[in-house]
Amino acid sequence: EIKMNGIKKRWVRNYIIVIFIAMLLIEGSFLVVIRKYYYESIEQNLINRAKISAGFYHKYLNDGTNTFENIAKQIIEDFSYNKYAELQIIDVDGNILLSSNNFGSKEIVNTEDFFHALQGKTLSWRGKNINTSEELMSVSTPLKYGENKVVGVLRYVTSLEKVNEMINRVFIISLLVAGSIIIILLILSMIFSKSIINPINSITIVAKKMAKGQFSERIEKKYNDEIGEVADTLNYMADEIVKGQKLKNDFISSISHELRTPLTSIRGWSETILTGNLEGKEEVKRGLKVIVKETLRLSEMVEELLDFSKIENGKMVLNLEKVNIKNELEEIIHIFKLRALKKGLKVDYICTEDIPMIMGDKNRLRQVFINVFDNAVKFSEEGKAITCKIYVNGKNIYVEIKDEGIGIVEEDLSRIKEKFYKGNIQKPGSGLGLAISDDIIKLHGGSLEIESKIGKGTKVKIVLPV
Repeated sequence: EIKMNGIKKRWVRNYIIVIFIAMLLIEGSFLVVIRKYYYESIEQNLINRAKISAGFYHKYLNDGTNTFENIAKQIIEDFSYNKYAELQIIDVDGNILLSSNNFGSKEIVNTEDFFHALQGKTLSWRGKNINTSEELMSVSTPLKYGENKVVGVLRYVTSLEKVNEMINRVFIISLLVAGSIIIILLILSMIFSKSIINPINSITIVAKKMAKGQFSERIEKKYNDEIGEVADTLNYMADEIVKGQKLKNDFISSISHELRTPLTSIRGWSETILTGNLEGKEEVKRGLKVIVKETLRLSEMVEELLDFSKIENGKMVLNLEKVNIKNELEEIIHIFKLRALKKGLKVDYICTEDIPMIMGDKNRLRQVFINVFDNAVKFSEEGKAITCKIYVNGKNIYVEIKDEGIGIVEEDLSRIKEKFYKGNIQKPGSGLGLAISDDIIKLHGGSLEIESKIGKGTKVKIVLPV
C-alpha cells in the first residue's frame, strides 16, 4: 500500500498552524475587549459616583453655612458601605484627611488623577499600590470653593484584583473552548485529508499497474470532484490505450495481409518468369503487369505510412501556392471516369459557377480527391452512379462526392476518420486514407465531413476556405 504521509502531514500541519494563528488572534482580541469592557465599566461607575458626591459638596459648601471639614465628614458618613470601593477626602497637599475605611491616613497621594483634580479636572488612574502591589483604579474630582478655587480632592479607589480574577477565568474558559475547537477541527482535517489521500492512493496503485501494462484495471470513482475527474481521465486513458492497442493489432494484421498478397503475386510471377516456363510474350507481359500493379500498390501503402508518420510528428508542411481547385478536381474526375466505366459505374459532374482560386498545396489536395474517389469506386456496385459537385457558398468552397455504394454502418461512421480504423478488417487498405485526408484538409483550414446510410451510399463533403 502506498502511503501519502507527506501530504497528510503537510495538510494537517498547515491546517493547524492557520487555526492556531486565527485562534491566537481571536483570543488576544477577546482578552483586550473583555478587559477594556470591565475596566471602562468600573471607571465610568467611579466617575459617576465622584461627580454625584462632589455635587453634594458644592451644593452645601457654597451656601456659606458649612465648612469644608463638616461637609467632608458628612460625605464620608453618608457614603454607603462598599467593600469594593474606598472614598477619600484629600487636601491640596495630598494628605488623606478622611477615608471611608479609616478616618485619616499618613499616606501621601501623588497619583496622576490627583494632580489633574487639583487643576479642576476629573480623571481616572490605574496602577499598583506601592506597599501591597495590589492593582488599583482611582478616580479623582476637585472640590471647589466658588468657581475656580480648589480646596480639596474627592477620590474613589477600588481594587482590580477581583475583576482580574474574573477576566482570567473567562479567558481560561475561552482557551478551553478554543482548544476544543482546535481538537475538533484537527479531527475533521484528518478525516478530510483521508478523504483525499485514500482516493489518491487508489489512483496511484492503479496507475502503477497501468504503467506495467495492466490496462484492464479501473479506478473506482468515489467523489464527483477534481479527484473524480482524475479517476475518469485515467480510466478514459486506459480505454483509449486498449482501443489503440486493438487498432494497432488490427492494423498489423491488416497490413501484413495487404503486404503478403502483392508480395506473393510479385514473387510468384518473378519466379515463373525466371524459370522460363511461360508459353509466350503475352504471358510474360501479363506477369509483368501484375508485378507493376502490385508494386504500385505497395508504394501507395508506403506513402500512406510516411504521410501518417509526418502528420503524427508534426512534420507535414504544405507547399502553398495559388491553386485552381476546379481544374485539379476535373483532372481527378477524368482519371477515375475511365476506371469507373470499366466497373460499370456512371460519373456525373456538376459545376454551375466560377470557382475562385485558393491558397493550398496542389499535390496534397489531389491526394485527398484521389482517396475519396478511390473509395467511392471501390465500394460501389455495377450500375450505380457517383456524383461530384463543386460550388461556392459565402467564404467557403464546397466539394461534394456522393456515391450509391454499400454505405457505412452507423457505429463505424463516428470513427471512420480515426487512424488505422477499419470497420471490416477484411476490407482492403491500411485504414489511413481518410485519416490522412482529414488532416490535410484541416491543415488547409477546412473540414472533411462524411454522411452515410447503409445500403444507400456515402457523401463526402470537403470544405475549403476561399
